[in-house]
Amino acid sequence: MKITKHAQSCFYIETTYSNLLLDPGTYVFNEEKVNPIAFKETDLIIITHEHRDHFDWGNIQIIMEMSNCNVIGSSTACQIINEKYPSRATNISSGFKHKVVGGIEIEGFPSVHGPLPNGKTPPIVSGVVIDDGETSFYSPGDSINLNTNVAADIIATPICGQVVMDIRTAKEQLIIAKPKIAIPIHYNNPDYPVSVNDFVEAMKDIAIEVKVLDWGKSIEI
Repeated sequence: MKITKHAQSCFYIETTYSNLLLDPGTYVFNEEKVNPIAFKETDLIIITHEHRDHFDWGNIQIIMEMSNCNVIGSSTACQIINEKYPSRATNISSGFKHKVVGGIEIEGFPSVHGPLPNGKTPPIVSGVVIDDGETSFYSPGDSINLNTNVAADIIATPICGQVVMDIRTAKEQLIIAKPKIAIPIHYNNPDYPVSVNDFVEAMKDIAIEVKVLDWGKSIEI
């Protein structure tokens, strides 16, 4: 499994048989300036929720039309997609399992989005575990907690403390979840700044490897 980190909470995950794009939001295309053609080989897009920093609808349409891929995601994201592309999006609600070419299994788990600064109702968030039979990767999306019952080798961990968990909570829950690797996410949003180095420092006494990936950087597991 090759995992490439993009802006905010976006990942491009490549396996032997399938390529998965998780949470391609506006920061990927506007701040990181990735051309959507970079994702033309995508076999499946996964959307944890409909906020623009996870769901750039304009560029997702371009990717869907280039690659002819489908989408799985939260209920509201799927509703938006299916209005334009009927039956191309499937709700990955809690407990839902989806198999992709090559035997990759994706399972949905509930997440809890933190309160919004504008006072609006937070969205329904669907966390996901991607398992290719050798490596498992868990992203909760925007959440104030992890599902510590999920056994995953790698956990994408939000840390900024605004609408998602903070560094202290992230550390406490990673200790319970016991992944091999934690990849921090949701920390370089200019609206919610936090130092990723503080997370690295907090995790120094824990037997969990922290991989800080700059935009466009990858690890292979």
